[in-house]
Amino acid sequence: MAAIDGPWRVVTGPGGGTAPFYMIRFDKRGGCTSPSSLRRLVVAAAGATDVFVFSHGWNNDWASATRHYQEFIDQFNQQYAEAWHPPNRDYRPVLVGVHWPSTVLVARDERGPDIAGGDIAGGDIAGGERDAAQEDDLAVELLAEGLDAVQAGRFYELADRPALSTEEALEFATLLAPVLSGPEDELGSGPDVTPDPEDLVRLWASMPGDEPGVPVDRGGFADDEPPGEREPGPQTAGWLDNLNPRNLIRGATVLLMKDRAGRVGGAGVRDMLHDVLDASTDSRVHLVGHSYGAKVVLSALANGSAPTRGVESVLLLQPATSARCFADPDGTAPAGGYRPALERSRQPIMTTFSSHDVPLTRLFHLAARRASDRREAVIAAGPSEFAALGGFGPQDTASVIVVDAVIAPQRYAMPSTEVLAIRADGVISGHGDVQNAATAWALLCQVMG
Repeated sequence: MAAIDGPWRVVTGPGGGTAPFYMIRFDKRGGCTSPSSLRRLVVAAAGATDVFVFSHGWNNDWASATRHYQEFIDQFNQQYAEAWHPPNRDYRPVLVGVHWPSTVLVARDERGPDIAGGDIAGGDIAGGERDAAQEDDLAVELLAEGLDAVQAGRFYELADRPALSTEEALEFATLLAPVLSGPEDELGSGPDVTPDPEDLVRLWASMPGDEPGVPVDRGGFADDEPPGEREPGPQTAGWLDNLNPRNLIRGATVLLMKDRAGRVGGAGVRDMLHDVLDASTDSRVHLVGHSYGAKVVLSALANGSAPTRGVESVLLLQPATSARCFADPDGTAPAGGYRPALERSRQPIMTTFSSHDVPLTRLFHLAARRASDRREAVIAAGPSEFAALGGFGPQDTASVIVVDAVIAPQRYAMPSTEVLAIRADGVISGHGDVQNAATAWALLCQVMG
């Protein structure tokens, strides 16, 4: 497939207006692999009135990420056509979709085109594209790092099978559990914990299957249907028999991708954001992130020194990050890690949360915390210190006002607080249900100021 140098496509909006839509790719360390297109983006951003930066979440390949971006943009343009105000306000948008490696097993037909990374004359991604089979092997090897030779051999053997029995799945999880050890605290300040293998297998079993014909609607962690209410299927029959190791590996990457989202956002996306802000003195820059994409944009905004000027707005759609990420310092615990972002956005940060988001209300803390005793208490008693922002809204902060979602033409009243949390039960039916009229309306309200 030919390399793309410049906009990925040009989007036609209401009234026949057009907007260049750039896709900027980053590697797992946050390095930009399309620097030529990035340079063109910065030039284009200098003449824009509004720059929109979108980031997808975990488990999005090229096709699903671009499809979701386009769906959201279509919804936004529809809202724009019906309610844009004031009508004479100059509007020359530039659209930017971040693409980062959020799924480790990418089939050849799920991969994206080359986005020019060489010279402006049309070079290819530096170093060229790896073969898909090689990338699959690298993904498994990544998870096998730290295992001794015997363990790694067994891990590869199990990973190569089309399905695993209950016993094999537990063995697989036991091998992987030490790999997934990590800080107990979302912000990385707590002691390391190692997940319980049985907890891991139960989580993986709740993930959607990978059978042919099943729609792949990626963007979240798992099916929005609670495990206890699901019809028995290939992932649950015989308790956990026939688990697909491909899904197990994807589940294992929840934690790896959580860290990666922060790394990509805090490195390459941050640099891109600063360049876009420096390109103009008055463009309005709007950040939009879904799921782990919220972590990407928050990390880009909050990490390191402040940009020369702030962004105009931030919209977090079902963010898969800690509900305490904006927490106030209370003398016994540090402030939330993303509090610097509050001072770097002119408008209050908008963030949605929905009780219908099963992954973020019932599964996130399993994947991110893996402490079964706490988990039980959490489900019985309410939000835990490990709860997800998109499941329960901001916790432990006085910087938030909570309102119910509204739809056009009713506009959001911007509060004096730094966070506007939107209780979205009535408009968001699940973790992936964020490309709709209500979420597009929320963004338009931000754009209209």
